[in-house]
Amino acid sequence: MRERMENGFERLGHFIVAHRYVVIVIGFAIAAALGSQLPKMEVDTAVENFLPEDSAARMAYMEFREQFGREELIILAVDAPEVFDLEFLTKLRALHEDLESNVPHLDDVQSLINARATYGSEDELIVEDLLEEPPETPEALAALRDRVMSTPIYRNTVISDDASLTTLVVTLNLYTSAGDGNQGLDGFDDEASADGFADATRPQATAYLTGEETGESLEVIYEIIDRYQADDFEIYLAGSPALQQAVAKTMARDMKRFVALMLATVAVVLFLMFRRLSGVFLPMLMVVLSLISTMGGFAASGAKLTPPTQILPTLLLAAGTGAAVHILKIFYLHYDSGASVEDSIAHALHHSGLAVLMTGLTTAGGLLSFLSAGLTPIVHMGIVAPLGILLSLVYCLVLLPALIAVVPIRRVPAHAQSERGGVLDRSIVACGDFSATHPWLMTCIALVLIFGSIDGIRRLSFSNDVMSWLAADDPLVSATQLIDRELRGSMTLELIADTGTTDGVKTAAFLNNLEVFRERSDEIRLGDDLYVGKAIAISDVLKEIHKALNENRPEFYSIPQDDLLVSQELLLFENTGSDDLEDVVDSQFQLARFMMKVPYADPTRYPEFIERVESEFRGVFGDSFAVTTTGFMGMMGQTVSQVIVGMARSYVLALAIITPLMILLIGNLRGGLVSMVPNLTPILVTLGLMGWAGVSIDMFTMMIGSIAIGLAVDDTIHFIHGFRRDFERLGDARAAVKETLETTGRALLVTSVVLASGFAIFTMSDMENLFFFGLLTSFTILSAFLIDILITPALMVLLYPNRSVEERGI
Repeated sequence: MRERMENGFERLGHFIVAHRYVVIVIGFAIAAALGSQLPKMEVDTAVENFLPEDSAARMAYMEFREQFGREELIILAVDAPEVFDLEFLTKLRALHEDLESNVPHLDDVQSLINARATYGSEDELIVEDLLEEPPETPEALAALRDRVMSTPIYRNTVISDDASLTTLVVTLNLYTSAGDGNQGLDGFDDEASADGFADATRPQATAYLTGEETGESLEVIYEIIDRYQADDFEIYLAGSPALQQAVAKTMARDMKRFVALMLATVAVVLFLMFRRLSGVFLPMLMVVLSLISTMGGFAASGAKLTPPTQILPTLLLAAGTGAAVHILKIFYLHYDSGASVEDSIAHALHHSGLAVLMTGLTTAGGLLSFLSAGLTPIVHMGIVAPLGILLSLVYCLVLLPALIAVVPIRRVPAHAQSERGGVLDRSIVACGDFSATHPWLMTCIALVLIFGSIDGIRRLSFSNDVMSWLAADDPLVSATQLIDRELRGSMTLELIADTGTTDGVKTAAFLNNLEVFRERSDEIRLGDDLYVGKAIAISDVLKEIHKALNENRPEFYSIPQDDLLVSQELLLFENTGSDDLEDVVDSQFQLARFMMKVPYADPTRYPEFIERVESEFRGVFGDSFAVTTTGFMGMMGQTVSQVIVGMARSYVLALAIITPLMILLIGNLRGGLVSMVPNLTPILVTLGLMGWAGVSIDMFTMMIGSIAIGLAVDDTIHFIHGFRRDFERLGDARAAVKETLETTGRALLVTSVVLASGFAIFTMSDMENLFFFGLLTSFTILSAFLIDILITPALMVLLYPNRSVEERGI
């Protein structure tokens, strides 16, 4: 079967040369058509879009947002010598109004200027902005300080405990079009579905605010901050939208730079190998066309570019080069020996066409394993990357030969080639020959590597600390640390309690339990740095009302113990015109929102923390009320869980796809299974090294295994494909190893160097996750090459005993 396929590739070579111009026109037309879709490419950084649409966590989050609006906060913390100062408050008001007037897609700005002030005056309930009437005298400022610092709802929301920081909290619109009909969905006109939430599945007139629009808002906010920044008015910005945008912006900037560097690196390596322009121009053209076509198809499908999928261009550039190198290497050898262009093309496809096809299929198979990852961006990688690899395969097997047939190519004398690569080629052959003559020694070394790596793998830990991806001196990092320390939290965890009945929230029993839960939540901690820093609920509003209606006396800052009185006081609050209840309950008073401010921490710790919160809630309320935890923190925790489960699934699926292909290539079960040893060893070594070095597995490093097994298997396939052909002819395993490495050894080295160099460019990133992704992927690829010339020959010698002349049929 292998011989028939190789002969078929040879006939394909003659066919392509005969119809070369038609092939070229069709190839470029396809690339142009797909490339025309590139302007449709969009970037998406929303954390909820990392989970599938039918994910329970995502559905709960979207239902929460439909009911209560966007919970992701942009926090501006202002540090000044004295907050309660006339000059400072005047500047703070100017900043507040500047934000309200100029930030696009704005929903609200909350600060000391407009913080809710609830008080009673002559039997009337008054709800107004805190600085409705700005203080003008020292006495008024002193009274303002006393009022602010004695009001619990203000502390660690708009001002720190020691009054050293005050905040402006910016909330953006939930929907793309502010003021659209859908904006009403955030408020009291919602009709709850059977589970109490607004129906998040009903058709919407507008889409949610996009990552690009969030970026526009943040850009304006940063510009405004620059105008007000001063030594006595230091402004720090933090919050989950800022974090997501910082990561996306840094990665997008790096990707543009890395693609250019990758192209330059590939060009240099190709020139050093071939020393002729066609050896640089033709492979580069193939990978560029593949990249344009794949990314254009990606944009046309409606999929959006996310942080994980931004590695796709570099992956396609690196992987697409290998096929072209192997075909050109054999073409040049045959062409330089005096053969015609057509015969050299046919010979190259006969020699390497099947191996190139198999490497493309195995690489695509490895990437296809991302379909099981459970995270939408990585699932998209599992669709687009294999299609890109297969498209690159078609270009290299069909378009490349057609271009070779029309591009003028000079011949290089054999002696000149020998002088250029003599030392390098001899070194590669010597390594293979040593392995072939000491098969048991090299096999034992391989076993030591494997078992040592397994011990390191046991030490692996998981992490998805997005903040640590940024540079340590990034302003966002220091701002988040400051706000976490001084204001007890920059992130939010949302808990929704469903009473199951209309007006179920308006009972003293429920509200008393809510206060008990608040007190107990103050004790929930995970280590020293993950805790509930502040909790806000409807009980806060009600206690303010009750105090105001009882002559503003502090002892009445409590929950009324009569259900009827609770309903009456809440009705009075609504009649003041304030809509603040919309932030903490639904319109039917069936759902109660309990918002918790928490410090930023590695999201791998969130699931355990959330479990403690839910356990504490059940300890207070029992099973009488349903509880849902969501918000940015909840989504990040769920994403981390999917990363861990997805890694295991994708690795198993990659093995399940690639192993049968290797068995098919080798032609028997035993040989196919043995051939997986050099494919798996580099991945085990890399994972073991990560465990020994303390490098955690995150959303990026989890992809190394599936990417590497698809790429590492390429060298193994080319080596085994050549070895089997030479062994059938020579009958001597050691001689076959030598013959194989003499013809394909340098091509294996060059493709490995190209791939490793491409991924090594990621080490130039300022982001730690990309640095380790590039470093470890490069290490895996180079390890795979060394194992293929040092371990694989030993395995082949043990697997294929020498045959006599009679056995060879000679």
